[in-house]
Order: sequence, then C-alpha cells, then structure tokens
Amino acid sequence: MGGSRLFTIKLSMKTLKMQGSIACGIDFGTSNTTVAIAHGNDDQIILVPLEEEHLTIPSTIFFPAESPTAVFGRKAINAHVAQDEGRFMRSFKRVLGTSLMKEGTHISGRKTKFEHIIGHFIEDIKSKSESLADREIQNVVAGRPVHFVDGNDQADKEAESQLEAIFASAGFKNIRFQYEPIAAAFAHELTMGDTERLAVVMDIGGGTSDFTIMRLSGRYINKLDRQQDILANAGIRIGGNDFDRALSLKCFMPLLGLGSLWGAKGLGFPITPFFDLSELSKIQYMYTQKYKRDLKELVSQSNDKALTHRLLSIVEEEQGHTLMAAVEEAKIQLSSSEQTTADLSFIEADLQADIERTQFEDSLYGNIESIQKTINDCITVAGVKADDVALVILTGGGTAIPLIQKITRRIFPQAEISDGNRLSSVGFGLACDARRYYLEG
Repeated sequence: MGGSRLFTIKLSMKTLKMQGSIACGIDFGTSNTTVAIAHGNDDQIILVPLEEEHLTIPSTIFFPAESPTAVFGRKAINAHVAQDEGRFMRSFKRVLGTSLMKEGTHISGRKTKFEHIIGHFIEDIKSKSESLADREIQNVVAGRPVHFVDGNDQADKEAESQLEAIFASAGFKNIRFQYEPIAAAFAHELTMGDTERLAVVMDIGGGTSDFTIMRLSGRYINKLDRQQDILANAGIRIGGNDFDRALSLKCFMPLLGLGSLWGAKGLGFPITPFFDLSELSKIQYMYTQKYKRDLKELVSQSNDKALTHRLLSIVEEEQGHTLMAAVEEAKIQLSSSEQTTADLSFIEADLQADIERTQFEDSLYGNIESIQKTINDCITVAGVKADDVALVILTGGGTAIPLIQKITRRIFPQAEISDGNRLSSVGFGLACDARRYYLEG
C-alpha cells in the first residue's frame, strides 16, 4: 500500500521533563488506546509508551477475584488467557450512550457502573503519562467518533457528556473533544508543504468507521479555527469488532453447531447463542448460571451433539473471549495472507479452522456496502468529486484489510494513499490539537 511515516518517534526523558505547560491527546479506542504529550514550544510531540515499550495499550481490563486492583491492557489479556479467576472486559467504549451505562454490570458479585469501569482505565493511562512526564497533566483533547450512536443525536450527546464526566473524574481540568479522523489529518499536516490538498481521512477502528473530507496544508497548522477547511464528516457504527463477528459467524460458529438441526422436528438450532458468542459486549452475560442452564437444555435436544457440545464447553469454561481472540488473530493474518489456520485446540484436541481470505471477504458484504454508502454520502455533502481528492489518509486497524484498500482505490482513483502509523496517528494529531488550543497563542 505504500505511504511514508508521518512522524518520527524519539522517546527522550530530557524532552519530556522540561519545565513549562503541558497538554496531551488521548485516543481512547474500542480496541486500542494511545496517548501523546505536547509542550508549549517547538519540542517534539511524544507518544507515551503505555505498556513497557508499546505505544498502544489494548482497551481491556481484568478485575481479579481476590484483589481490589484491576490490571489493564496486555496484562489483562494474559490474566484472562491464563484463566485466572476474575472478570475480563474489553470494547467497553461501545457502551457509551447506550442503556448499559445506566444498568451497569456485576463484578465480583457487586453491581458496578460502566462510568467507574471506563474511569479505572482512563485513570491508569493518565497516571502512566504523568509518571513519564514527571508532572500532572490537566489539559486534554480527547478523540471521539463522528457518531457514538448511529441515528440518535440525543444518545450521541449523552455519550460525549458521559465520557467528559469520566475524564473529569480522572483528574483532567480542561477537556475538549475532536473527531478522530480530523485528528489524523492534523498529524499528517506536519509533514506537508504549503500547497493545499483536498484529502479524505478514513478512520476504521474497532467500533466505528469515520470519514472526513477537508483541505490540508502545512501553512494551516497553527490555525485555531479549521471549520472552513472541513467540508464534511460522516460516520457509521461499524468497525473491527463487527468484522470479527462476521468472520466468527461465517467460519467459526459452524464448528460449534451453527446451521445444525435441533429437536424432534428437525428445526434449526437456535442462533442466539452463536450471535452472543460472536459479540464481545455480550460474551460475559453468557456466563450466568441461568444462561448456562438454558444452553445446556438446548444442547440436550441437539441433533449434532458433537458440534454443540463444543459450544456448551466454551460457555461453561468461560472461554468466549479466548475464542474471539483467535477470530481476531485470523482476521489480522488474512490481511497479509490468502489463507490461515486458527488453532482451536483449547476447545477440543486437534480442532482447527481453515479459512480463506475470500470467505472473510464474503462475510463482510453487508458491512462493506454500508461503509461505501457512508463514504459516498460524505462526498456528496462535501460538494466535491471523488476524482478531485488528492490524498487519502488511512488510519485505524480496519484499513489494513485488503478489501478496504481495494475499495479505497476504486472510489478515489486519482489519490495518493497514505497508510503509515495506522494505530498512532490519531493520538499524535490530538496532541497537536491540544498544543494549539492550550499552549500556543
């Protein structure tokens, strides 16, 4: 796909610990999170290593059963994979603006609000950033999708308000929001000359696909008001998690009995458990005693118990997230290979799923149609022609999928494609915005 690096990352304690004002950009993502720190001068913006040398941290939490202290990111994933006793959670950003924010969930037998769950995660990354900077960080520009919730302006406003309250509770004093694709554009402008270019930013993350059409130029970097440069925004609540679900239902769930027969009349086995197991936000709710009991009853009437007992085993052994991790890894592998084999021996000895890229692409048909429509709507609102677009900036893990890249080239045949720093450009651009708002002028 090509595309050069947007910026060079040099981690310097001397640079980070300079005196003076400081601000940060936080890209709190459905799948991964990044933080970048800015100073009020020409010092380099620094991406914070949030887990050892890693500049991204998976947006995951594990609450150990015997400890009041949660663990985050890769440590949370490792604790879950090791089957430590406790509660594992991921993709909790998708709860913002939904009824689940008010309902909460149970952790170690206690009702817990999602604002506290998300708050634990934000507090952790804030603490790590402040430790590296050797001072408190009060100013933040936080990323947000174009739409937290599709087709519901009130829920969208509630989601931003909820997230703002969470950032305030974590200790931030000054909080602003910026659309994530616009932030990615700001990062790219740092490497541009004075020539103006019409650009499209495609940000396909874990929870949403967002698009911005705007005019970019290196001479615009210090402009506080960019509204005249932004021609259109569009977004849809489809992202990497939805791609995982589609792949799971297409290539993994049939190995657990999806499509098999059930009952004396030979009806299809009820599909709800397969959809629940393929949706990250629902997996934990399958682990209640009632759900396990009801599923066991369903399986007892299955006409293909060899398959459906695998389904029951996953739920009873609480291995749903382990399965979805295998699905996600298969998706990643299919971005660079025409086929892959997923090891499912944690379910049953020698069990595996052999998957072709074409199968994955077939599973994405409905999602891709919706994404293409959203892009075309954005072009229409902007009042431009696709052939006028000179630059397409790809950000977010979903843009690594070959089918997404193929569609991008088809829609924007005249454009240069830039796909460097998919996972860090938004956080970096948010820090650029933070420096512009809080530290300059």
